[in-house]
Amino acid sequence: MKRNTRMTVLALGLFAAVILATTSCGRDPIFHIIATETAPVPPLIRGGPTQMVVFNWPMPLEVAMAELEADGETELESEEEAEPGNGTRPVLFVASGDLFWYTPARQNNDGSWDNTSARWGVDIGITQPPGGRDRRIIDIAATRENLYVLSMTGTGVSTNIYRWNMNPKRWDLIEFPGSGNIQSVFADPAGGQLFAGEQRGGVNYIWHLVDGDTALRQLPTDSRLVNEQPVDHTGLLSGVAFSGGSYFLTTRNGVFQVGRGWLTRDDMARTFMGMIKLPDDTLIAIARAGGFLYRVNGDSLELERIPVGDDFMRAGRDVTGALALWYGQDPTGNTRKLLIVGIQGSRHATTFTNGYVEFNLRADGSLDTDEPRREAGSTGGLWSVNDTARYRTSLGRLPINHLFQTPWEIDADMTFFASTQTAGLWSYRDLEAGGWQWNAEADN
Repeated sequence: MKRNTRMTVLALGLFAAVILATTSCGRDPIFHIIATETAPVPPLIRGGPTQMVVFNWPMPLEVAMAELEADGETELESEEEAEPGNGTRPVLFVASGDLFWYTPARQNNDGSWDNTSARWGVDIGITQPPGGRDRRIIDIAATRENLYVLSMTGTGVSTNIYRWNMNPKRWDLIEFPGSGNIQSVFADPAGGQLFAGEQRGGVNYIWHLVDGDTALRQLPTDSRLVNEQPVDHTGLLSGVAFSGGSYFLTTRNGVFQVGRGWLTRDDMARTFMGMIKLPDDTLIAIARAGGFLYRVNGDSLELERIPVGDDFMRAGRDVTGALALWYGQDPTGNTRKLLIVGIQGSRHATTFTNGYVEFNLRADGSLDTDEPRREAGSTGGLWSVNDTARYRTSLGRLPINHLFQTPWEIDADMTFFASTQTAGLWSYRDLEAGGWQWNAEADN
């Protein structure tokens, strides 16, 4: 019995030594991972939040006039006179059931907004859209001039689009002549049109609204192809970008261009999860399977898979549609511009390999085709976080629907936000309890 006991103790000791030696030689030692795990906090914005948009919120006429009068202007006759400089406040909007907003709380003496005072729920004179408890906001979008919300009532049998009206302050219902449910809305702030994806009897249609119109109109295809009949089988609308006077739309069944009032489609019918315009004005569409990046040629609507070495630029896993531009310093202190893409470890099973991957951008904002993606397992880790091991045990476990970095005009820290699929809105912040970390965004 004593001999067996000694053998057991020896075996346990050898096992512990092997584990210690193995983990101490790895890139992410298990003890470091455990030590840096972040304690979760209750999210201020729960569930699966929408995409985030920035909108220059018009200040009330009386407030703008009062501020200019304080600067010595005493004969203001119209809102137009009050608008330059002090007429708007930059606001970040997101929704999850209700509408939420994040904006500077106070102004500086020169009338600029104090970007060190950003917080949630500042009184900007807005109300929640109609519908009460039965209403859930499921998407939002913003053009140059207007803020829109897509709301669902009841058990999902009815959807409505509302546009905020400043005078009088209210939500105006946008007329929708379709017979199905609107699933998504998108707009590019550089343009003046809203696009909506409708699903009807298992078929998808695309509608659009020009700023100032009161009703959605269905987009016909190129009249040379189908005699101006409304286009169907587009797939669910997943992204919009405005470039060169035309709109480009990604859907779950290809990429479309909106020009001269109709839709034309590329010949690559595959599932695209989103589109983004890089700082150098290059349009990038991303395919779901494998996360391949495609350069969109606006002149001919041709899609080009982007090479990198002997391969192509890709996320390496299926993507969720989360796309964002990021600017800041990497852990070594170098300034970086990044394209960040949300990934999903598996479509069919629970996995803790989610989060995002990074693609480097050159100084001019173009895609760096000399470098492959960076991911949590890359040498040196991710550039957008100080500690990749800590990221892997927090946001890296969660599927992300949307990503967005707050503009400096709103937040001096340019806080990076992530709308998770089920765990609410997260942010990357330097918290008092634990330093820099991805965690649920709490009430500040």
